[in-house]
Amino acid sequence: MRIKIFSRLMKKNYNLEPLIKTYYALSKDLKNKFVYQLLAGLSQVMVPLISYPYITRVLGPENIGKINYADFLTQMFIIFAAFGIPVYGIREIALLRNDPLKRAIFIKEMLLLHLGFSFLTMVAFSFITFSFWDHDFWLYQIGLLNIFSCTFLLDWYFQGMEAFGFVAIRQLIVRSAVMICFFIFIKQTTDYTLYFALHSAGLVTMVILNVRRVFTENNWPLHKPELKKHLAPLFHFFLTSSAITLYIYFDTFLLQKITNDHSLVGYYTTAVKLVKIFLVGLLALGTILLPRISYLVSSGDVESVKKHLNKNLEFIIVIGLPISIGIMLLAPEAVVVIAGEKFSPATPLLQIMSFIPLVISISNLFCFQTLIPFKKEKFFLVVVLLGCVVSISLNLLLIPIFSAQGSAYANIITESTIAILSGIFAYRSLQFKINTTMVLQCVFCCLFFIPVIFICRNYFHNNLITFCISITACPLLYFLMQRLIFKNTTIKGIEDYVIQLIRRN
Repeated sequence: MRIKIFSRLMKKNYNLEPLIKTYYALSKDLKNKFVYQLLAGLSQVMVPLISYPYITRVLGPENIGKINYADFLTQMFIIFAAFGIPVYGIREIALLRNDPLKRAIFIKEMLLLHLGFSFLTMVAFSFITFSFWDHDFWLYQIGLLNIFSCTFLLDWYFQGMEAFGFVAIRQLIVRSAVMICFFIFIKQTTDYTLYFALHSAGLVTMVILNVRRVFTENNWPLHKPELKKHLAPLFHFFLTSSAITLYIYFDTFLLQKITNDHSLVGYYTTAVKLVKIFLVGLLALGTILLPRISYLVSSGDVESVKKHLNKNLEFIIVIGLPISIGIMLLAPEAVVVIAGEKFSPATPLLQIMSFIPLVISISNLFCFQTLIPFKKEKFFLVVVLLGCVVSISLNLLLIPIFSAQGSAYANIITESTIAILSGIFAYRSLQFKINTTMVLQCVFCCLFFIPVIFICRNYFHNNLITFCISITACPLLYFLMQRLIFKNTTIKGIEDYVIQLIRRN
């Protein structure tokens, strides 16, 4: 239809060729971004869902606890080594992407800084983990390799350049290959070090692909690096990312130190990973919006920013609320189906943290999509420092009393505190609008999950069947009620958007 209209206009000698090319370019770009983000999100969700049931059953809670403790500790030091470069890099690359010379200089300077910070961090990591080397030497050597490898991961470059296609395809291929290796090589409980090594091999592969792409796309002029000018803005991001790291990963560290029980760590970290699997889809939109919003803010287009962020907030509430309620209601089946019967003690932990996908998505909107693009890093820093204090204090207080459940309570309270505080600061920069009626409608629709899950449990008496039918029936019921009864504009917009993308040639 569109082709016929454009053809008739061209016959009337209107010079619409540039307009047509632009139209198709934008349509294709929009479609690709949606498809690529969907692909990346699916790879992040489906690969763990497929492999984790096998891995947990082979390795068991204790070894899963050892792996996750080493991994969480490694991730904590990786963020220390990054010194705030990932967030700072996305924003600056988004502003410099049309200036190849300045962009190349910036990349080189970030690499030099990251390399220096990584070496310092690797020394600190070795010192802190030295006591574990007698029992799990190779586990922590792999952790050292991961810290060094992440220096050259350069994901901030691709996000700033909005190269979502490359990132999505790379993630899908590498994650799928690593998953296949899990099924081939992981055969007994003693293979937990090999499991961690395969994860590391996937990371190294992505680093090689990333470095090749970055060095191909950029010319590297000879110049004297000016590193000092980046230290002041990076320091704010470093303090922020360090505080975030402490409240995200330090709970696992404290749980291990206080209880000295690898199985408890295994239950808790498994519940955390299950919760965050469902967080991926909600954060995918933010991955697209951060560089775009940074660009719009720099160009002074505040109205477009308001439009983007208000739509994103509605999307998070409409999609995030049923996800969180669904996790809480289906936690017993989810743990047994995905992790196995041995991990059933993780069920109450998962229920306590069930609203984390919704809460983190909201705080992500306020922090990364509002405060950072508007260059309100100081407010962001205040928020996460307070969150860090709340997290460490609550973990020290609650773990001795409630064990792993204490960490779960501390986790959800900390994330909620950060969402509330960041929302207060973000509102000063941009007045968000929350449709109370829409929220109540979402809650009402979610209440119907209860009878659906109750009927499935009492009729089938099988965790797998109950889980599969419930995660199919509940979203379908929610969608139909929102669409047909309440005429929810967000649901309608998502439906129309997907239909348009499918119909495009």
